[in-house]
Amino acid sequence: MVLPNGEHVSRRRVALALAGALVVVLVVVRLVVADPATSAAQQDPAAGQNPAAQQASEATPPAAPAQDPAGLILTNLDYPDPFVLTGPKRDYLYTAGYAVGKTPHVPVMAFTDLAKLGPLRDAMPVVPQWSTGWIWNQAVAPIPHGYVMWFTATSTTRTDPNGALSKCIGTAFAHSPLGPFVAGASPLICQTWGSIDPFIFHGKDGHDWLIWKEDSNADRTQVLPTTIWAQRLTAHDTQLVGSPVTIAVADQPWEGALIESPDLVQAGSQYYLFFSGGSSDAPVSGIGVEACAGPAGPCQPYRTTPLLASNAQGPGPDEESLFTQHGDTWLLYSPNAIFGPYESRPLAVARIAFGPQGPEVVQFAGAVPGLG
Repeated sequence: MVLPNGEHVSRRRVALALAGALVVVLVVVRLVVADPATSAAQQDPAAGQNPAAQQASEATPPAAPAQDPAGLILTNLDYPDPFVLTGPKRDYLYTAGYAVGKTPHVPVMAFTDLAKLGPLRDAMPVVPQWSTGWIWNQAVAPIPHGYVMWFTATSTTRTDPNGALSKCIGTAFAHSPLGPFVAGASPLICQTWGSIDPFIFHGKDGHDWLIWKEDSNADRTQVLPTTIWAQRLTAHDTQLVGSPVTIAVADQPWEGALIESPDLVQAGSQYYLFFSGGSSDAPVSGIGVEACAGPAGPCQPYRTTPLLASNAQGPGPDEESLFTQHGDTWLLYSPNAIFGPYESRPLAVARIAFGPQGPEVVQFAGAVPGLG
């Protein structure tokens, strides 16, 4: 028998206590049948307080130093909004286009070792007719007979309440991850202040969801906290079904009313929403995480600081995206604030583990994502 305080009591001692003193019996029984929640709290002070702490997990690797948490993998080009599609023989790195009128519109490079990318190609050589031509924040998934891409672009016909051209989310299709992706005739999501940053979440229950940001900060006349939305996808991730729901709102002081670039991850029975928070043109930008009840939320903060803040890799990390390969979860991000005084944004990579307190940035140890 093990008491809640960790003391071991043999059956013989209990029998002697029964024979010798009824008071002792009552005390022992009271300890044994103590409230399970109270006992759990005594054994794990975090239990019942932090929703992420309720997830059982194996021992996690050592935490990364806060000032040196990642590795700079690629520094020779501009790598904004990185996204990796994993495959059986090759993986594919997509980044945002560089500007209106500049090519490639959708940069893509195949690799088996992220530090050694293949040739740069344009996955969408012809931009959608409904857009100004700048494509970013791609999410790509395999479907029967090809691949679907959800992406962000600025509409040429839709405007927000202030009269500015709206940012919208559309889809494109290709037979190869390298393209050419052909966009649909019109966007699928255009909210009042615009919609950006699509992410495809593949649920372990077979249900997929699209996660995205409503671009409320496009209203320059007032501070509107940005929101993250979710909506079910059809079986092949090509259409939306049901109704959209808000799953997270920028409400932490460090976020400055701005969260974006959402990525939803399922670890065991727990869901985590990763996002970029804070002004993307300043070192206050960082990468945050919230615990979610499910793909449809709600998501709640369980920490008051970013998971990843300015560090030795660069000031204002943001534009994160995650993927898992060979049992490792990798977080890719731009280590420099988007519009900072930099000629390019290198690609930084951190390792993420899911411990009893939720996601942790663990020691990088020089490993590089890839099929090797």
